[in-house]
Amino acid sequence: MEILIVVRLLVVLLLIALMVIFITRRFAVPYTLGLVLVGLLISLFGHLDAFHLSPELVLFVFLPPLIFEGSWSISLKLLRENWAPILLLAVPGLLLELILIALPLYFFVHVPWSVALLLAAILSPTDPVAVLGLFRQLKVNEHLSILIEGESLFNDGVAGALYQVFLAIVLLSLQGQQVTFGVAVMRGIGVFLLQAGGGVLVGALCGLAVSRCVRQVNDHLIEMTMTIVTAYGVYLLADAMHMSGILAVIVASLILSDYCLKQGMSEETRLAVDDFWSMIAFLANALLFLLVGAQLNPVSLLTTQEPISLLLAAGVVIGAVLVARYVMVLILPLAFGGALRKRLHTWRFILLWSGLRGALSLALVLALPTNIPDRTALIFSTYMVVLFTLLVQGFSIRPVLRRIPGLQ
Repeated sequence: MEILIVVRLLVVLLLIALMVIFITRRFAVPYTLGLVLVGLLISLFGHLDAFHLSPELVLFVFLPPLIFEGSWSISLKLLRENWAPILLLAVPGLLLELILIALPLYFFVHVPWSVALLLAAILSPTDPVAVLGLFRQLKVNEHLSILIEGESLFNDGVAGALYQVFLAIVLLSLQGQQVTFGVAVMRGIGVFLLQAGGGVLVGALCGLAVSRCVRQVNDHLIEMTMTIVTAYGVYLLADAMHMSGILAVIVASLILSDYCLKQGMSEETRLAVDDFWSMIAFLANALLFLLVGAQLNPVSLLTTQEPISLLLAAGVVIGAVLVARYVMVLILPLAFGGALRKRLHTWRFILLWSGLRGALSLALVLALPTNIPDRTALIFSTYMVVLFTLLVQGFSIRPVLRRIPGLQ
């Protein structure tokens, strides 16, 4: 691919992204909703054949900054105050959703257990960017906001580790090894504990080491560069060690952010780094949505593949995601008592309707190796889930918020 073509394409995509964010802000609509609509239009009216989203590009270019920014910008004070419901949502809640999504895929779409669990892991992480922007506009209760943001942050890490586990199991099945549901789950738990634990350890050590380095300097350019090296370096290191790169980046970012907030960075530097990572996250989201839209044309897929089976699979997946989320938010309040249980019960519909899927799900499904069975169907189903949650849930959540009392 010629460098000039790539540069021209990036300039065009960034111009489109700027137009989208300008228009969506004029109408008080989250920019991710605008991006998914524009991506859909690009997919319908033409492809950008000069650019190909390879698995390596998605995993090693787009994913690290998206994960790092989410960890860096979260309120650590509110995170500590609400750790129990966040942890319950992000670990046992996610595992429950995983099983509830995989079951109908196996019984109704007739995909193997390993592939069903792989797709469930891809669809498990939530993307609250659109919802949180609306929360800030309407001044929604900060504890509800941190619950949704914290769940997204940690289930990104858990789902990312599970994705690697079930992908490895699928690749084993391609080599002729029969994998039953029980074997997939038990093997998955063992590999998950190893990869997740290793990712947390790598992230913690790197986060502490970089925090020590930040303490020695007082220059916003150097400190900003350190955060970039941390985002990509920690991810690459964990990946090279066959650990969870997503969890490593989350832990390193949380440690570095906490240290810098308390003593490692001046207020001026902190604001500069915050603005820088907000811009990087926007660019990564914008380019990912637009490039996916440019390369994935749902109409052309329906004409080249079996349209009925593709639409059936996508419909089952969308229904499974909604039902799994509904069951999880109904069960969540039962684990607590008193005022917290009452608040969670009041917020249950918002927790359900704010479970949008977005950039991480797209990144994970696009990173699947080309020899994965039914890869096209997996990509199509994931894209339709993202499209449904962003358009249907994303556009309807504003009137829903206005009608539910007790959210301020």
